[in-house]
This record gives sequence, structure tokens and C-alpha cells, in this order.
Amino acid sequence: MTDDIEAAAMDWFRTTGAGPFFVIKGMGFRNWSYRGQPQDMTLDIAFGQVGDLMVELIRPNGPWPNVYGDALPSGCRAHHHGYLVSDVDAAAARLEGDPITQADLSDTTELRYFDCRDRLGLFVELITDSEESRGFFDLSLAAARGWDGRTAPVRPFESAVA
Repeated sequence: MTDDIEAAAMDWFRTTGAGPFFVIKGMGFRNWSYRGQPQDMTLDIAFGQVGDLMVELIRPNGPWPNVYGDALPSGCRAHHHGYLVSDVDAAAARLEGDPITQADLSDTTELRYFDCRDRLGLFVELITDSEESRGFFDLSLAAARGWDGRTAPVRPFESAVA
């Protein structure tokens, strides 16, 4: 999580060679909830690759508190690991307890955040492994594999699909 998407992406690029990062501003979700209550939330995100690992930088735009904390921190800090799972209910049962946040990306793809800080050190995000979500991850990986490692390390998402 970060208070400045572009600066955090450039820090990741300079420090680890990650990229290219694609920036989406104001990404909305359906049925976003926090602790079972509806919440009006959008996210500015940047996603890029470090090898086969996707890095997602998030700047929440909505009410506090939320799944990302009590207030927007300065700088950049780790928040969660996300996993594509074929059966969100079965994966959720293994995590035990209720999700902190749930949202729908579409009719076929949902996400759930679980607070696993006491056991794993951070939150866990479960994401439906659908054609839609897989396409998002595949797009990022393909862009990184075809990238020269220098040109436009941070770019708008539209350039990924153009």
C-alpha cells in the first residue's frame, strides 16, 4: 500500500528492476464491504512483475478505517499476498474466520481479504481463478517478458491493452 502510486512503482523499478508497471486510477468494485458493511471504495493500482511474481501497489480512495488500515500511511508498505483459487469457499474455509473485505470484480470473479497477520504476518487475498483474473496476470507477465527493462517503467494501463 502506498500514498503515491507512481513514486512507489519507480522505487520498485530502481531497486529491483521490476516492471513495467501499469497504472489504473479509480478502479471500482461491486459489492465492496468491510467487516460486513457496504463501503464506497475505489483503488488506484499499479501492477508489474519481478520475475514471475506480480507486485501490486495500491492507493485506497475511500473511507477509513478499511481493510488497508485506519489511515493512509506515508511511503510504501507490504499489506497482503494474493492467490488465485478455483474454489474461493474451500480456500476461505482453510483460513478460518470471516473475511475482512469482500468484493466482486464481475459476475464470475470475486475477492476476499482475510486477516492472517497473527499466523502469516499479513493479510491474504483470495481471488477467483477465472478467465478474467488469469488474463490480468497473464497480461502483466507477457508485458514483462517482452520489456527491454528500461523503456517506460511506469505507464497507463491503456498501453497494456492497446
